[in-house]
Amino acid sequence: MTTTPEVTRRYRALVVEDDPAIRRLVGKLLQRRGVDIEVANDGRQAIEKIRAGGYSVLILDLMVPEVNGFEIIDFVKKNQITTPVVVVSAVSHQALTKLDRSVVKLVISKPFDVEEFTGAIIALCSAPSS
Repeated sequence: MTTTPEVTRRYRALVVEDDPAIRRLVGKLLQRRGVDIEVANDGRQAIEKIRAGGYSVLILDLMVPEVNGFEIIDFVKKNQITTPVVVVSAVSHQALTKLDRSVVKLVISKPFDVEEFTGAIIALCSAPSS
């Protein structure tokens, strides 16, 4: 009997985070779920990588150096980039209400539950593009 191997789509995430410990944690969590990870330590690096494209999801801290997360979100919108953006941040609720929800598909507050985080990211990557 011949069986067909299960074909799993590989997802690719850009993690924009200046805290090395959080970058490592997010990277490990998602790599365990089969997501390829690239990182940007600051907003300037993030914009360069976003321009190159090819990501399933952008995971973004708002308080990164050089170019902040709000400016990155503006860049994504102005350039009509359709990759979903997930904000993972410890900023105030008031600041989060200013996010452009046409670009930001999910907001996760730090600290976060690792299972909920990874499940939400995988679900977002798997969702059909709008």
